[in-house]
Amino acid sequence: MAIENLLPANFGYAIFTYMYGFVMLSYLALQVGGARKKYGIKYPTMYSDKEPVFNCIQRAHQNTLEVYPQWLVFQTIAALEYPLVASVLGVIWVTSRFSYAWGYYTGGCAQDDGERTAHVRLRATVCLRRKTAEYISYCEPQEKLKKSAGEIRSMSGFLDGIRCGDCECNVDWGEKRNTIASIAAGVLFFTGWWIIIDAAIMYPKEEEFHHAYHTCGVIATIAFLMINAVSNGQVRGDSYSEGCLGQTGARIWLFIGFMLAFGSLIASMWILFGGFVVTDKKDLSVYPGIAVFFQNAFIFFGGLVFKFGRTEDLWQ
Repeated sequence: MAIENLLPANFGYAIFTYMYGFVMLSYLALQVGGARKKYGIKYPTMYSDKEPVFNCIQRAHQNTLEVYPQWLVFQTIAALEYPLVASVLGVIWVTSRFSYAWGYYTGGCAQDDGERTAHVRLRATVCLRRKTAEYISYCEPQEKLKKSAGEIRSMSGFLDGIRCGDCECNVDWGEKRNTIASIAAGVLFFTGWWIIIDAAIMYPKEEEFHHAYHTCGVIATIAFLMINAVSNGQVRGDSYSEGCLGQTGARIWLFIGFMLAFGSLIASMWILFGGFVVTDKKDLSVYPGIAVFFQNAFIFFGGLVFKFGRTEDLWQ
């Protein structure tokens, strides 16, 4: 039996809280990385003897990591029985960790206040989850608690209740697939270049943003054009004409295009961490490195959407 058939119908909302928690942990980790660069604290040093503000930022992250596994366990247990209630309370707890960290970042006495506030919120959330579960268990009729296996809805249908047809907004998305994919790819491609243009304007100096870093974006753009220059029919050999390259040439062309695309994306990650995150220049802003990475990422995913999001059946 598939695992989704053993989970309650609304368990998918609990999964959204796990994703929200991952975003929260990523944010705290980025704050620690930025503080290391700002105050010159190198790995593997965990805490500093001279920078109390860095210690507060580091401790906010560590405190969250200490309680996060416990929250995952209790969140999962509660969601197995009461997924909607547990999801709402989970969102409240994750959001409270943001405010807890922001209070902790101020340093000094504020960290004690932030810690007490966070613990109060955590205890309140746990108690509210328990009391809510007890109340629901008490109020529900016993015959509803004794459901047979055939009456329990599976998690795979937790979005089946959303009925777009009731609002008379039915759209034949199949006929508009190529249009939607083209627009989405164009938005991704445009966003990537818009980010790098913004970074180039904000940091025009060579020592702040080396102009050679634009090479990755240019190569990613060339790869975008190469990937979409040949049709899927030419690659499979299903097209009416083989073109000037033939099936083998089309496959080699597509392979080179993907090599350039992946190469530019990997190079942008190296530029981000090697040139801006792990560096001896304390006053160097990390935004140009982030801009280079997101430019190549958006162009890469835009090329994938434009290549595989469209269907050639509508061209016939």
